[in-house]
Amino acid sequence: MAETYRKSKIEHYLERLQVRKQSLMNQMDMTELENSREFICGQLSAIDLIILEITVEFGLGNTKNEGGEADDRECSPK
Repeated sequence: MAETYRKSKIEHYLERLQVRKQSLMNQMDMTELENSREFICGQLSAIDLIILEITVEFGLGNTKNEGGEADDRECSPK
């Protein structure tokens, strides 16, 4: 039971990270935050790394859809 409980906590944490990631991606599109784009991009990259590390470490989900390379295009200069 304890193992299942821990796994569900990790999955819940991953879900919260995905929400934060989506929020940052939405901020990248906001013109009023254009001056903060580089900072937001750094935050997005850090969250992607955390998601990827947790996914690989605990063998959860599909790593291609969870984080990493999918958002590199978002951080490229316009």
